[in-house]
Amino acid sequence: MHKVAHEHEPWPQELIDRFLREARPSLCWAVKLALYTGQRRSDLVKMKWSQFDGKWIEVRQQKTGELLSIPCHKTLRTELESMPRVADTILVGERGAPLTGSSLSVMVRKALREMGVDGYAIHGLRKNAAVALADAGCDAFEIAAITGHRTLGMVAHYAKRRDQRRHARSAMDKWEQSGKLRNGTG
Repeated sequence: MHKVAHEHEPWPQELIDRFLREARPSLCWAVKLALYTGQRRSDLVKMKWSQFDGKWIEVRQQKTGELLSIPCHKTLRTELESMPRVADTILVGERGAPLTGSSLSVMVRKALREMGVDGYAIHGLRKNAAVALADAGCDAFEIAAITGHRTLGMVAHYAKRRDQRRHARSAMDKWEQSGKLRNGTG
């Protein structure tokens, strides 16, 4: 599996599944945190246990300063409830110390390389989250409420790999149910 690295690509589901089977638990936790919160690596490594109340995770995004309250996806909630709490931060390195965004990127890239995979980065999982939200029927405002994107253009960019056929079918169904054309006739 080799990709040309021009922009961070969302990970194919089979790569996510393989990574979660083969990578060490601390990296699997990082991948799940990225997938189910849609946050940047710099925000993932700063998330603290005190920001998780069992239902929500709060994060102040480093890049934008935006404070987000993100409902905790049930899969992530189960994961967080089973994780050891060895530091203030949710994600820690091998020795229990907090990570940096750069160290997390290096660790994920190294694990991927050991699997023979190139061209994917932890940031691509932010796109996976946006795509999953779009495919679940969320509108751009709902996606932005999770990812923290400030413009709908960036939401569209991150969610561009959504299931086009499903969205087209949904759009056509709505159109047909309305019985309207642009000029207001059926």
